[in-house]
Amino acid sequence: MKKVILAGNATTADILNSYLAHDDRYEVIGLAVDDDYVERGSVTGFESSITLSKLKDTHSPRDCVIIMAMGYDDLNKTRQSMFQRLKKTGYSIETYVHPDANIYSDHPLGEGCVILPSAVIEPHVRIGANTMIWSNTTLAHHCSVAENCWIASGAVISGKAHIKDNCFIGVNATIVNGKTVGEYCVIGGGVLITKDTKPSSVHLSRSGEELRFTSEEYVKFFGI
Repeated sequence: MKKVILAGNATTADILNSYLAHDDRYEVIGLAVDDDYVERGSVTGFESSITLSKLKDTHSPRDCVIIMAMGYDDLNKTRQSMFQRLKKTGYSIETYVHPDANIYSDHPLGEGCVILPSAVIEPHVRIGANTMIWSNTTLAHHCSVAENCWIASGAVISGKAHIKDNCFIGVNATIVNGKTVGEYCVIGGGVLITKDTKPSSVHLSRSGEELRFTSEEYVKFFGI
């Protein structure tokens, strides 16, 4: 049984902790966060979190692995930063696949990605490092999802479609066959993307039309 530190102490960590409690391959032994966030979150069964600055003092990289359990703040850049700093500190970042996920691709999964129940990963799919694939998603044949992405529940990435780095794909969104979503894009819930999207663009309506805001501007003023 692997001992696990969850990187995060808010909603995503609470959900992953619940899944891992029923997975006899793992035992969650703590939560790690940046110093500024140590008092902000709450995960069932844990009264406190460990600051990243003190993590090696309490849990050696030789004795545990990290599972990324953070949300998609700032176009996944916050999670990306934590992922990179944990690796530099010497921790192994676990690629977590829930037992009820369906993986049919022969390509290696990206380091530290998380794939939740009832996700379907069809043949020849590629998934990059530190990407979250939520429950009930479909990644169809020959598609790819790059690094530091968030694919929300029910999303469909159709065959030969490509999602570039640091994208957010909302609940029940659909990316049509062969289309490319540029890096740092925000694709809202239920949106149908039928054309390639420009990097840092935002698409919220059902027709997927581009808004006048860049994704960085949208996150700054409205959040996601």
